[in-house]
Amino acid sequence: MPAYDMIIRNGTIVDGTGRLPAYRGDVAIKQGKIAMISGRIRASAPQELDATGCIIAPGAIDLHTHYDLQLNWEPYATMSGWHGVTSVTIGQCGFGFAPCKPEDREAAMRLMTRIEAIPLHTMELGLRWDWDTFPQWLDSLASHPLGVNVAPRCRRSSPRRCTRAPLAGRR
Repeated sequence: MPAYDMIIRNGTIVDGTGRLPAYRGDVAIKQGKIAMISGRIRASAPQELDATGCIIAPGAIDLHTHYDLQLNWEPYATMSGWHGVTSVTIGQCGFGFAPCKPEDREAAMRLMTRIEAIPLHTMELGLRWDWDTFPQWLDSLASHPLGVNVAPRCRRSSPRRCTRAPLAGRR
């Protein structure tokens, strides 16, 4: 039995560790996970790809994205993938959509229109709204194929909006 399922060879590795400069090397994959990153992997694999002239960016993590909503209508986070990002965090700026009561959905969307300049119509068409609570939102994300690993945070504004008295924001 081969040691690895796939080896990507001869690429320029930018591994997200901050190691500079980038270096030429190989990446081995076993059971869908990175098993080894090295300057030269001596083992063989049933599938080998020559990445000469290409950048290999295994495991680059973007710690501050605004994909909270976009993952609903663009689950691959394509722009991040183009830059070698494989994992993203969401919920960084304090604004979010979970938890969110059905009667608060329009106000939440309008807030994001002002704060993040996301068109209201895009959100109306793109959001599934198959959640009310934060755990339901996590389930909603997990129930659809995603192109990146996602580490969500519960934003401070959402629980506050969900638990405050109806007139608390008015003076």
